Amino acid sequence: MPEQTEHRFEAIRPFGPTIMAGTLPESLIKLLDDKAQQIMDDEKMSKDLDWSHNLAGNVKQEVRYPQEWLSSNEFSPFSRSLDMIVNRYLSSPPNSDTIDPKEVEGLVMTSMWCVSQWAGDFNPSHIHDGDISGIIYLRIPPSLEKEYAQEDHYPCVGDVQWQCGQASTFNGHQFKVTPKVGQIYIFPAWLTHIVYPFRTPNEERRSVSFNIDVKRKKGRQFAPSKINND
Repeated sequence: MPEQTEHRFEAIRPFGPTIMAGTLPESLIKLLDDKAQQIMDDEKMSKDLDWSHNLAGNVKQEVRYPQEWLSSNEFSPFSRSLDMIVNRYLSSPPNSDTIDPKEVEGLVMTSMWCVSQWAGDFNPSHIHDGDISGIIYLRIPPSLEKEYAQEDHYPCVGDVQWQCGQASTFNGHQFKVTPKVGQIYIFPAWLTHIVYPFRTPNEERRSVSFNIDVKRKKGRQFAPSKINND
C-alpha cells in the first residue's frame, strides 16, 4: 500500500468572547436616526435626555432614547429584530455553554443612546453595564475612507476596536473594525473597547449603543462554563 502523504489541518479558535456582526434593514436605521435627530434638534429634549454624564466618551453629544419610545408600537419592528439577533447570540456556542437559552426568561433593555461624534472626538477604553451590549451605525463621515487611506501607520481613524487578554505569541488580543452604515455588533458588556477619532471637520459619525440584561428564570443561576470530563 502506498504511504498516505496528504496532510489535513484546520485551525481551532476555542477561546475568548464572541462578537456577532450583522446588518439591519434601512427602515430601522432611518427610524433610529430620525428619532435621534428629533431629540438633538429639541433644546429641552436634548438637555433632559443628555446621557453624557453616564458615559466615558469625549464626544460632542450623547443623548438617551426615552424608555417609553423603546416600548412603543413605532419601535416594535426594531425591538423584534433586536430580540431575534440577541437570542441568536445567546444560542451560539460557546455562549450557550455559559448561558443555557432554556434558562433565560427574557431580555431587558436597560438603556439605549445615540453618540454624535465629530472631528477630534473619541471614546477611550471602556466597558458597559449589564450582560450584553451592542453598537449600531447610523452615519459615517463621507471622507473617512480617504482619510483612512492617508494613514501611513496602523490606520484606525473612526474605527472601533475590542480588546481582550494580553498580547502574546500565537494569541490575538484585539479586533478592529471600520464601521459601515447599517451594521450592528453584539458583544459581552464587559468586553473592553475603544472608538478612535477622525480629523475631517464638519462631518458626523453617528452610532447607537445599548445595554441589555439577560433575565434568569427564578432560582436559576448561569454556570461560568460547562464541565466536561474527557
